Amino acid sequence: MSTEDNRTDERTDGALVLGLRDLGDAMAFEVLIKRYERPLYGFIARQLGNRTHARDVYQQTLLSILDRIDTCSSPESFKPWAFTIASNLCRNFRRTQSRAGERSLGAVSAIASRLPDPEQAVAANQTGQRIAEALATLPDVQREVFVLHHYTQLSYEEVAIATSAPLGTVKSRMNAALVHLRGLLAGLGEELS
Repeated sequence: MSTEDNRTDERTDGALVLGLRDLGDAMAFEVLIKRYERPLYGFIARQLGNRTHARDVYQQTLLSILDRIDTCSSPESFKPWAFTIASNLCRNFRRTQSRAGERSLGAVSAIASRLPDPEQAVAANQTGQRIAEALATLPDVQREVFVLHHYTQLSYEEVAIATSAPLGTVKSRMNAALVHLRGLLAGLGEELS
């Protein structure tokens, strides 16, 4: 792991949330997800007791976190905020499933207690691979701006200079890239089923 990766990993949750929320720093999102993927997935899996359903709700949770990051009013309290989202999505899922006649919560808890840890690692690897594939589908000008800003840590002004594009165009391309990635990653849970 490089020194830069270590520095990124050492940022507080609050700094990462602010980076994502205020600067559109996708790397901040990646660090937050790596930090909380196991506890979030484990929580969801234990709540639902079905790996397929847990993967689906986990992906919904990631997308909701990304889509709702602006509503995290206390950035240093990211962890409870993220678990609130996961909890609500689990509740909604169980409500929907109970209407469909799914198994009781007791049976679900028994199954969840036998979930292996390697499943969590596989889900995380699949998520990382899907994110990389989604990046590859961006139009060239959007991918260029995204990579320059997030992977080489150039400011928007520096990206504008590097691409010979106006600052407004750089911001527009970044926004389009983020919208495109959100759209592509929205189906991630279904593909992993």
